[in-house]
Amino acid sequence: MIIHLRTWGELACFTRPEMKVERVSYPVMTPSAARGLLEAILYRPQFRWHIRRIAVKQPIRFISFRRNEVKSRLSVRNPEPLNAEEDRTQRNTLALRDVEYIIEASIQLTPLANLPRRKPPIEDELDCEDSLVKYLAMFQRRVEKGQCVAQPCFGCREFPAHFELADSSAMRVEPNPNPDADLGLMLYDVFDLDVSREHQPGKVEANPKVTLFRAALKNGILVEQGNDKLPDWPAVKAQLGGVQ
Repeated sequence: MIIHLRTWGELACFTRPEMKVERVSYPVMTPSAARGLLEAILYRPQFRWHIRRIAVKQPIRFISFRRNEVKSRLSVRNPEPLNAEEDRTQRNTLALRDVEYIIEASIQLTPLANLPRRKPPIEDELDCEDSLVKYLAMFQRRVEKGQCVAQPCFGCREFPAHFELADSSAMRVEPNPNPDADLGLMLYDVFDLDVSREHQPGKVEANPKVTLFRAALKNGILVEQGNDKLPDWPAVKAQLGGVQ
């Protein structure tokens, strides 16, 4: 079952993983950013999102500015006070401006579906068998009401993403504001999705890693080179593997 979500905002930064200090955005939204945006609206361990295609509805335009950031991280296990004035530094950001995308995605049940749960269903979840129809209906209800687990964003929390339901006709980019282009290697995800999909609290630890795929912009839609959609996770893992 396929859903379409229109999302837009003033700024976006889908940071290239090879950049260590300065934030430099990919020219379009990455599959992992799209997955994170959908999970901000609805996430349950019983299913995961598969991003099929991403339509780029606005011209690709960059903007450069400097931001204040802190150099250190707070430890979750042993949180120590952080003095932002002493730890602050200015870094350059090359971001995107005035973005709009249509995300085409599907829901895939995980091995945790229909297994006994440690916690009761959440407030707007029907107490019934886990199914694609059940979670698709939950997602549609949430989008229509503007509900989300956390505010969706475009790469950075400072860049909020607005969203609404769309249909398959929204995937047509007419007129197309961007020429077809070979985008080279692009980030697919930063987690081993096999481990994440089979994760059981206290038994299996997810192992973060970087996976890539060869991306192209064709007729205004982000796809895999030589294909009409984005690759499935097993194909990405088989072709490129994971890099620690």
